[in-house]
Amino acid sequence: MNTAGGELTKREKQMLLEVRQSRRYPVARFELHSSRSEELISTALDYVRIVEEDDSMELVKERGEALRSLEEKGYIRVDFSSNVWVCGDHRIYYRSSLYALLCRTAMEAQSLPECVFDVPSIRKGYVYLTTRGKGAVCI
Repeated sequence: MNTAGGELTKREKQMLLEVRQSRRYPVARFELHSSRSEELISTALDYVRIVEEDDSMELVKERGEALRSLEEKGYIRVDFSSNVWVCGDHRIYYRSSLYALLCRTAMEAQSLPECVFDVPSIRKGYVYLTTRGKGAVCI
């Protein structure tokens, strides 16, 4: 695999191949919103890629770091701006143990008067290979 412009880790190479072999590569951003103000949003977990409902926080963070690095190196583009998704692509995120944890955290926050972020939310996204990414996986 071509690694010009920066060495790729084993995880990064694996993820590039996964994106290449996927019809769509859904990701998410776990956010906490404020019920008091629409403008207030806090990112709880970014570049989330869940494969199994019980994926650990450690594994999801490892994948997220690889995705962030691939984007910084120019191999992929992560798009959270689309308003159109395939219905089942993000279902696993809502069923995941990590989203359940986010929901519990938000519920607990609702009982604290000083807490601002009390509404859990998932921002849906997709990963796309860039021209550089396509070249790296020999498409």
